Amino acid sequence: MINDFIVLKSEVLIPDIFYKEGYASDGILISLCVKGTVQIAVNIQNKQMLQNDLLVIMPQSVISVKDADKEGLFFCLIFRFDTISELILPSDYHFLNTLTQHPILGLTTEETQMYIRYFELLKSNKEQAHSIFHDSILKYLLFSLIGQINVFYAQKEETLTNTSRKDLVIFNFFNLAHQHYMTERSVQFYADKLKLTPKYLTTLIRQRTGKSISIIITELVIIKAKSYLSASDLPVYEIAERLNFTDASQFCRYFKKYTNSSPLIYRKSTL
Repeated sequence: MINDFIVLKSEVLIPDIFYKEGYASDGILISLCVKGTVQIAVNIQNKQMLQNDLLVIMPQSVISVKDADKEGLFFCLIFRFDTISELILPSDYHFLNTLTQHPILGLTTEETQMYIRYFELLKSNKEQAHSIFHDSILKYLLFSLIGQINVFYAQKEETLTNTSRKDLVIFNFFNLAHQHYMTERSVQFYADKLKLTPKYLTTLIRQRTGKSISIIITELVIIKAKSYLSASDLPVYEIAERLNFTDASQFCRYFKKYTNSSPLIYRKSTL
């Protein structure tokens, strides 16, 4: 955890290390705007970040900074998704989807001060690795902060109960889905990773979410595809390759099936 957990104050919203060290593919970025404003596009959403706004970037998100003040200040936490894999989250998995769908949250003054206190505690403990309890201190401080961010997102406190084994399976499935949906879309893959039968996993996910695994994966793929089309100049064939389609034609058929629009028409509509 020490090597993969980064705590820093940055003049830019998204520090270079987030990309250079591969966190964009399997990591999480939490960035608080302390000073300045930023125009940003995250997963096809165009937003303006202001002072006291909190950005939470999940793995495989597409981020594009459009414009930013020259004198910005951001308090950033960067870590691998696996770092929180053992965290007991609320049984309502929608918290993960909420972070994906609503990556920017305006904090109150009190909430901002609370985040900064956590940040300073994490920073000071990260810089002073003198105790055998060092890893545990960092881990549980981070877990506590994630729980607090859950509260920021207005999750009901009564749902913050110990999760059952089934709830942990749900969480671990979404952990895997966010990491692998670009390359793996079969139920068998996720069932094997979780050491479950495909039938059991399919039934459990449908019971708890009302959706099939294929629909959940499809939603993630379409969000990513729309992000590429609206926030980048990548040609369609390269987007198809990145999303692990055989060729551009297969990708175009897939995209049109679930959006009723071709990729090029969709791209034009976002200009």
